[in-house]
Formats: sequence, C-alpha cells, structure tokens
Amino acid sequence: MGHITRFRARRALPVVGITITIVASAGVLTACGGDSVDLPSGVVARVGDANITQVQLDRLLVQAEAGQGSGVSFPKKGTAEYTDLERQGLAQLVQQRIIEFEARKCGKACDVSNKEVATALDSVKQSEAAGDDKKFQQFLKDRKFTIEEARRQVRINLEQGKLESNVTRGVRFTAADAKKYYNDNRTQFHVAAGRTASHILVATKAEADRIALEATPQNFADLAKQYSTDTGTKDNGGNLGPLQKGTLVPEFEKVAYALKKGEISAPVKTQFGWHIIYVSNVTPARTIPFTEAKTGIIQQQLQTKRNEKLTEWGQKTLADWEKETVYANSDLAPQTDTTGATTAP
Repeated sequence: MGHITRFRARRALPVVGITITIVASAGVLTACGGDSVDLPSGVVARVGDANITQVQLDRLLVQAEAGQGSGVSFPKKGTAEYTDLERQGLAQLVQQRIIEFEARKCGKACDVSNKEVATALDSVKQSEAAGDDKKFQQFLKDRKFTIEEARRQVRINLEQGKLESNVTRGVRFTAADAKKYYNDNRTQFHVAAGRTASHILVATKAEADRIALEATPQNFADLAKQYSTDTGTKDNGGNLGPLQKGTLVPEFEKVAYALKKGEISAPVKTQFGWHIIYVSNVTPARTIPFTEAKTGIIQQQLQTKRNEKLTEWGQKTLADWEKETVYANSDLAPQTDTTGATTAP
C-alpha cells in the first residue's frame, strides 16, 4: 500500500495496475480498535462511517488465492495461518478506506475522474491482454475480479498516487544542496583504478612459454580459443572482463596490475596452472567531478526526501485514524507485542 503503510507483501495478486496484496504491517499501525465491539451483522470493521464486511474480506482472500502460482498451497480456513491472512487482508481493506477518506479531504488535487480510471484500466488491458476485450475478461475472471472491482482498485491506486504527489509537492533538493552533499561525501565519488584483461590457461610451463612467444594483442583471442583450458572464458577469447582487486589469486593479480595497457605477460604460475595475461585496457583512479555527479545526486536525494516525507505523513495519518477504527472480532485486529508496536510475521 505504498508509504501510507510501509508494508511488506506476504501474498499478492498482481494485475498490472490492479494490485490486491495481502500484507503484514511493519510497525506503523498500533492496536487501533483492538477490543471487539458490537457492529452490525456481517460487518468485520468500521473505519469512520465506512463499514467493511465479511463478504469484502472473503473476496480479497479468494482473489489472493486465485493469484497463487501453480503448485502453491493456500491456507485452509480454521488454521492459524488463514486467520493471520484474514488479519492482514482486513488491515489492507482498512487502509484502502483511509486512502479514500484522505483523498476526499485532499480535495481537487486528489480527485480521480472516470476518464482517468478508464485510461488506467485500458493500460492494464493492453499489457495483460494485448488490448483484446475477451482475453482481458478472461484474465480478470481467472483472478476472481469483476470489472467493477477492478475499476475500484484502479481508482484507489490512482488516489494514493495523487495523495503522495500532494504530500511531497513542496519537497526540494537544489543544486546548492547537491553541491554541499558532494563536498560532504567526496569519498562516494572516488572511482578506483581498473583494468580489463584476458588470459590463456594451460597445464605446463613449456606450453605456456611457447604460446607466450607467439602471442600478440591481435591474435591473443584466437590463441585463447585454441589452447586455453579455462572453459569459462576460452570461447570468449579468454576475456575476464574488468578486474577487481582482491578477487584474484595473488600471483595472478600482482602481474595483471603491473602490466600496462596492451602488454602481455610472461607465463605466471598459480594453483590453477600456467597463465599468459593480456591487459587490453587500463582506467586510472579518478574522482567524479560535481558537474558529472550533480544530476544523480539531485535525483537520489530528492527521492530520499520524498520517501521521508511520505513515511512521516503515513505514520501520522494512520495514528489519526486509530481512534476512528474498530473491529467486530479482536482476533482480526492488529496484533501487538509488549511494546505496543504491531508485529509482522
């Protein structure tokens, strides 16, 4: 459910753009409405003036089960695991109602038109059924969705997106902020020296000596394909790709890092046999200049600040709605540990 909940998914029914996710709370919700109260028959929870029914909860679980991969078992009714899923599913339905209420409070900025819903649903149909109406109807049927349920889920997703955009609209990270971040974190922008190498591996020094005398930068790949016993690289001309210090056996690494670009080594003995090493490219160590790093810094830090803002908003919003949420059965209310924080399996 995004940043309003900071949940981790347990069981999900993905319908690209329509996502029904059975979730486990990651500590944001507390024991809102933990005591059971008298609610109308068939109502399992109430958020504000909105009832959540057993029928709605059952539908969510049916859709979750339909979304399981083949061969994946679904908990049976009456088991502890099924009750756990009911609790998680009800938490999701509660939060959907919260999103709907918050979107209304947000006003025009968070309004979702029927046209927007239709456009989003068409996008789902295109991605999942190549735009074919019959295939899309079957797609929804297989996942136990009615078209009305699909439309509502899409609307909630769009409302959440607009809510999050509204919450973060004032978040900024300027070029001056980026420059300060760069100066304060220069080590992050240091790139170690690197090199690209190839090798030919053979069993004996005599064979290695003979190949080393014959090898040139131009024919090295052909010789590797012909003679190398390293089956992982020989078909690619012995290419090892970019080397990383500390990942090679010491004898090999010492020679590889002593060679200049275009040089071929004398035979080198390691535990694997005899190597002839060719360094095809060397990149010196450098520090990425601010002009090159600026865009990435702004994008990364702007997203970080947005996430922080959304987390803060989500925690406050859920805390505010605790007083407005009650459950008919305390077994399906959020479970708390001794500190009062919601536990997540």
